[in-house]
Amino acid sequence: MLTSFVIGKASLLTSLFFIMGVFIVFQVAFAAIKKVLTIKDVNFDEYTLRAVLGIIYILVILFVLQNSVRGHGNSLTFVNFQLVAVIFYTVILNVPFKFHLFAPIVLAFMIFNSAITSWESWCLGAVLLAFFYTLNYIKTHTEKVFPYLYYLGSSIFFGVLYWFFAKLKFSISDQVFWKEIFDLTILEIFTFGYIATLFADVESRTALFRDATHDKLTSAYNYDAFDIDLRELFRKVKTTDMKFTMLMFDIDHFKHINDTYGHLAGHAVLKNVVKIVQTVIDNNDPKIKLYRTGGEEFNVIFPNYKLADTKPIVEEIFSAINHSDTKFDNNKINLTVSMGVSQMSKDDISINDFYSRVDEALYHSKRNGRQEITVE
Repeated sequence: MLTSFVIGKASLLTSLFFIMGVFIVFQVAFAAIKKVLTIKDVNFDEYTLRAVLGIIYILVILFVLQNSVRGHGNSLTFVNFQLVAVIFYTVILNVPFKFHLFAPIVLAFMIFNSAITSWESWCLGAVLLAFFYTLNYIKTHTEKVFPYLYYLGSSIFFGVLYWFFAKLKFSISDQVFWKEIFDLTILEIFTFGYIATLFADVESRTALFRDATHDKLTSAYNYDAFDIDLRELFRKVKTTDMKFTMLMFDIDHFKHINDTYGHLAGHAVLKNVVKIVQTVIDNNDPKIKLYRTGGEEFNVIFPNYKLADTKPIVEEIFSAINHSDTKFDNNKINLTVSMGVSQMSKDDISINDFYSRVDEALYHSKRNGRQEITVE
């Protein structure tokens, strides 16, 4: 569907800029749609949105370009873009390997091109499916963040194989065949280089974001993340029908643990508590978030939960911690926690009203002998 020459005798450089433009336009369109949905408070899964938008986008481009040469006797014009489209679909969109999604697309193009009775076309379709499978296999079976050489090597192999069957179908001369292979190789080097740059940028921004929003000792969300999320949820409760509940807890006699076993033991206790709580959360609802908001103080936010709905999860967290211990330097440190729980109300004038109510529930538990749950 897109050879190295985008239209007629256009240069390889033009083709490279065309490919780059296709990728950039998609990134801009995706960012714009995501921004609009965020502004309008529409709940969406970013991965699904990206996949659906990307599939529609690349199919529209493929059909438009293919239709522009259909019936003009120049079916070679867009051959290379079929391979680039597979790379886009698999590597950029990160769509998992599913024959029921990809195979019908290949079949639709065969029908569109009136090639359903051509054995060479069936071979071309099989190569595309094998290429798609191989890229997915590389993606899921390599430890590297972006296995550039694996991607490039497989792309060159399937590119040569694809052009071999195209050569048979269209009676392409050896000179044209090797020129197209050379152009395709340049396109793939550029394409994977560009994608690798995107991955590196995303990885860098992800690392910076994690450092800014997570506690370095325990890997729980930190106070800054807590403050941002709490303010956003407070705004939503005041302006919509959303509900949310918050649990606040701290480790009983934590100063005594530090004084008795040392601060490294205290660190081990904190990490163990986070591990226990996060396990309970993951087993119930990954949308629930755990924050370390002070030395031994933690908050858990339950978005879209009424107070009664949090009860079994809160009790599970309470029981899991209070029946655990932390081993450190041949010592077994028994743990207990005190908890306070409350649901935000539209009557809360400010965040501090709500926060103070949860805080007061926690200290009610501590004043009454600790190791208990107080609900306000």
